[in-house]
Amino acid sequence: MPTPPRPDLDDPAPNPTRPAAVAVAVALAGALLLVVAPVLEIVGPNAGSAVGAALVVTLACSALPSLLALAALVGRAAAVAGALLAGAGAAALGMVVLDLALWTDSIDANRLDLFRPLTAAQLDAGPGAVAVLVGHLLAVVAGVIGLMSVARAAQADGYGLGEDPEFDGAPVARRIGTVLAVGAVGAALLLCAGSLGAPWATTDPLLVVHSLLGSNAPTAIGVVTVALAVLIVVAAALASVSTSVAAAAVVGAGFGALGLFGSRVAAGLLAEGLSVTAASAVSAVAALVLVVAGAAMPWAARARAASGRPARDTRAAARGRAGQARSHAAAGVTCVASGVLAVAGSLFPVLTVPDGGDRPDILFTRVTLVSGALLVVAGAALLLPAFAATVRPAVGVLWAAHFAAVTAVLQSVVVAVDVPGVGIGAGTVLLGLSALGAVATGALCWHAGSVERDLAEVPADTGPRREVLLVGVPAAVVSAVALALPLYTGPGYAPETLTEWPWGWDTWGRGVLAVTLVVTAVVVSRARPARAAVGAVGAAMSMGVYLIGWPLTNGRIADSAIGQGTWAAIMGVALFAVTAVVAVRPRRP
Repeated sequence: MPTPPRPDLDDPAPNPTRPAAVAVAVALAGALLLVVAPVLEIVGPNAGSAVGAALVVTLACSALPSLLALAALVGRAAAVAGALLAGAGAAALGMVVLDLALWTDSIDANRLDLFRPLTAAQLDAGPGAVAVLVGHLLAVVAGVIGLMSVARAAQADGYGLGEDPEFDGAPVARRIGTVLAVGAVGAALLLCAGSLGAPWATTDPLLVVHSLLGSNAPTAIGVVTVALAVLIVVAAALASVSTSVAAAAVVGAGFGALGLFGSRVAAGLLAEGLSVTAASAVSAVAALVLVVAGAAMPWAARARAASGRPARDTRAAARGRAGQARSHAAAGVTCVASGVLAVAGSLFPVLTVPDGGDRPDILFTRVTLVSGALLVVAGAALLLPAFAATVRPAVGVLWAAHFAAVTAVLQSVVVAVDVPGVGIGAGTVLLGLSALGAVATGALCWHAGSVERDLAEVPADTGPRREVLLVGVPAAVVSAVALALPLYTGPGYAPETLTEWPWGWDTWGRGVLAVTLVVTAVVVSRARPARAAVGAVGAAMSMGVYLIGWPLTNGRIADSAIGQGTWAAIMGVALFAVTAVVAVRPRRP
C-alpha cells in the first residue's frame, strides 16, 4: 500500500551544508591560532616553554575535531561535522574560562601545556595568551554554528530512521544497547568526579597545586564547566534519534576533555618534579573512553539492527516512544545539572568574609551535598531508557527534598550577610541555580508522566485505591507534621515556627516539600501499581533526606537533643515504605 504524502516531509528541508562549512572554517581558524600561540609569548618575562608532551596532547585534541569535521563535510555528512564541532565547542567553553587565569592569576594557572614558571616573580600575559583565548572562543562559535547544521539536518526526511524499522524514532541509547549507553554515562560521571581532585603532586616550590575547590576562580569554574558540558553532551546524544550525530557529538566532547585532562597526565608523567594523581588519571581515561564509546556507537547500532528483530511497531508508536524518550531525557539532563550544581555549591564557600576573618560554617551544606549527589544518580538513571520510566516517579518527589535542603542553606546565608563585611559566595549562587533546576526537574517529570500515561493508554478515570489511601494519607500527614517540628532541641535554641510571619526561606522550602508529599500520596492512590510503589519510595527517600539533617547539622547547637520532628520523620519514612508495599499489589477488579 503506497505511503500517503506528508506535507511536513515533502517540503524542501533547510540545507545543513552551508552552516556546517562555516563552522568547519571557523574551527580550523581557531585550531590554527592554538598551534601558533606557543610560538608567541604566552606570558612573560619569567616563564619557560611548555612541557612538550602536554603541548602535543593539547594541540592534537584541539585540531582533531576540526580535521574530522572537515573529512565529514567532504564526505557529505554535514550533520556529523556539525555535531563533532558542537561537542568540542561545549568543552571549549570551559577552556575559555580557564584561559582568563592567564590575566588574573597566571603564576598559579598551572597551564603546563602553555608555559612553566621559572621564578616566583609576576607573569604578564602576552600575545600568545590572546591567541589561545581567541582560538578557544572560535571553537565555541564553531560549536554553536555546528548545532545549527544539526538542527537543519533534523528537519530532513529520513533523519532518525535506521536499518531496522523497530528503531525508527527511537533514542540512541536504545539503539546502541544498555551496556554502551551505561558505559558512556558512567565515563562522563567519572570524569566529573576526577575533576574535583588536584591535577598533580609536585615537589617544585614554584608550582602551587590545589584541588578544584582550592584553585583560583577561573580555574575552578573552567574545569567545572568542561566536566558539566561533557555530561550534558553525552546525555543529549543518548536522547537524540540519529546515531551518527550522537556518536560525533560524544567524540567531539571526549576530545575536548582529553585535551585538558590528557595534557595534565602527560605533564605529570614526563615533567621533572611532578607526578600524576589518581584524579587526573581517572578523568583522562574517562575522556578516552568517551572517544572510544562515541566511535563504537554506529557499529553497535548496526549490530543490534542486524540481530533479526521483527518490526512490530508502527511509525506512530515509534514517534510516541521517541517523544517519551525526549521527555525523560529533558528531565534527566536538568536533574543531573541541578545535582552537579548542588555538589559544587556545597563544596565552594557559600559566604565571603573580610581578609583574616573566620568564615562561618554553614552545616546545612552537608545535606545539600547528599541531596545533590542523589539527584545526579537519579538523573543519570533517567537518561537510560531501560530505567527512565521506572525511576521517574521517585525523581518527581526527590526534587522537593533537595529544594527544601537548599532553602535551609539560603536562610542561613540571609542571616549571615547581616554581619558587616560578610557577603554571598560562589557556593550560594550555585546552590540557588540548583534549586531552580530542581523545580524545573519536578515540572519536567510531571510532563514525562503525562506522556507515559498517554502512550500506555491508561483509562481516564480509574478512581483511587482505598487501601493505598488508608496508608498514604497518614504518611503524608505525619510527614507534614515532622516538617513543622524541629529535628533537635537544645539550650538557647528557638527554631522558627509556622506562626511566625513572614516565613523564612527554610520554612517555605519545607512547606513545598510537605505539599509535594500530600500530592504524591493522592497520585500514588490512582497510579499503576509499579509507578505507585516507586512514587511512594521516592517520598520515603525525600523524608530520609530531611531526616539526615539531624546527625549532619545538630552540631551547631551545644548539648542538642532529639526533637519531636525526628520521631515524626522516622514515622513518615516507615509509613511511606508501607505505602509502597501496599501500592505494588495489583488493583482489585
